[in-house]
Order: sequence, then structure tokens, then C-alpha cells
Amino acid sequence: MFQLDRHKKIYDYIVKNKNATVNELAHICQVATMTIRRDLDKMEKDGLITRVFGGAVIDSSMVKEVDYEEKEKCYMEEKVRIAKEAVKLVHDNSIVILDSGTTCMEIAKLLVKKNNLKIITTDILIAAYLMKYENLEVYCTGGRIQRNTGSCLDTYTIDFLNNINADICFVGASAINQNLELATFVPNKAKVKQTMIDVSMHRVLVTDNSKFNKRSFNKIINLKDFEIVIANEGLEEEILKKMKDKGVNIKLV
Repeated sequence: MFQLDRHKKIYDYIVKNKNATVNELAHICQVATMTIRRDLDKMEKDGLITRVFGGAVIDSSMVKEVDYEEKEKCYMEEKVRIAKEAVKLVHDNSIVILDSGTTCMEIAKLLVKKNNLKIITTDILIAAYLMKYENLEVYCTGGRIQRNTGSCLDTYTIDFLNNINADICFVGASAINQNLELATFVPNKAKVKQTMIDVSMHRVLVTDNSKFNKRSFNKIINLKDFEIVIANEGLEEEILKKMKDKGVNIKLV
């Protein structure tokens, strides 16, 4: 087993069980305890877990995938404000990629007022919402559907996106770490997000403030590589200063 695969297996086990001993992990991964200790040291250095005597625990600042229903209950007023700002960037006759998630759903609800858009989405719930509007041409990427979020996230999804040349994409966030890198809990979702970014002329990150200073296993892209980051007001001054120093273009609404 390659080191990266082993780290993912270790990480998943600790997330599921909240903690793990070195002996447990050595048995699961079929390697020596010394190898596991080195793995845990590296993973702690990367900020993924916290070492304790005889094992490791999950870091409380780590995030994992949240069910769609739970997302709908959180920061909805802020997401509406973010969406209103985001749609100002969309012109009639554009090709738009919408990521999955509740913030992008709010963007979708406002895009119906535009004319002659081609909208590609990885979210079956967004596609279902938009399909009744005759002024829009709607595509769902297809691929394996993540049950708890409605997201499409496998190689079929990536292949579909690779055949698109989009004017603009709106990408949602699961986590933004202290290095100002977008990250996600699901490896395939990281690849899907990276692909939609790669095939789009303009790249916009839409996120509420709760996603900052969180960590997740799979890094995607640095925030400075987005044309603009749209977030809600109230972001910590320390984070804002760091973003300015790193050259991140952020709009607070």
C-alpha cells in the first residue's frame, strides 16, 4: 500500500472512530507499528490529526461532508446575499458551471432571470430545479451520485466537464485551511472541483465565513487563484489581512 493510500485509510478510520491506537492502525494497514508512528507524525505535521500517547485523535477543526438537509439550515441569509453578488458576474448568453451545494442553489434561483444561459451543474438538485425554465439550457454532468449531498463525483463527471469551455464557474467550499487553500473531505470531489476550475475562463469561489480556518484531507487550489472570493461580512480581521497579503481578491457582502 502506497503511503498516500495508507494515510487516507488511517484518516478515514480516525474520523469514523474519533481516535485510534497505533496497534489498531498497524493491524488495519498490515504494516509495522513503527511505520504507523511515522505516518501519524507526518499527518500531525500536515494538520490532519493530533498525536496522543499510543495513538491519535481527530483534530476538532477538521471538517467532513455535511448532509444537504443540514446545510440548508445554516447561514441561509448569508448565502442569499452571496448569491445576489455572484449573479452580477453573469451575462446573458454565457456558459456557466455551478458546483453542488446550497450556496450554488441560491445562485441557480437567481440565474433563472437571465437569458439564454447554458448551465452545467454537478448537483442533481440544482439541475432538477432549473430544468423547468425554458430560457435556460441545463446540463447535469452525470456520474455517481453522493447520496447525502446530491453531488455527481466520479470519472464520468470529470470526463463530461473536460469537454466544456465555460465562461464562468461558481465553486462552493467545504473547508478553507489556514494556508488559504480550498479543501474537501472527498477525494473525487476535489478532482471534480479542480476540473471545473480548469475548464472555466473566470473562477469564482462562493463561501460563508464558517468555512474558514477549517481543515479537510484533500487540498484543491489556493484562494489567490480565484478571480474573486465572495463571502459574507464579519470575517476575522486576521484572515482578511492574510488574504490581502497573499493577493486574494475578496468581496464581503
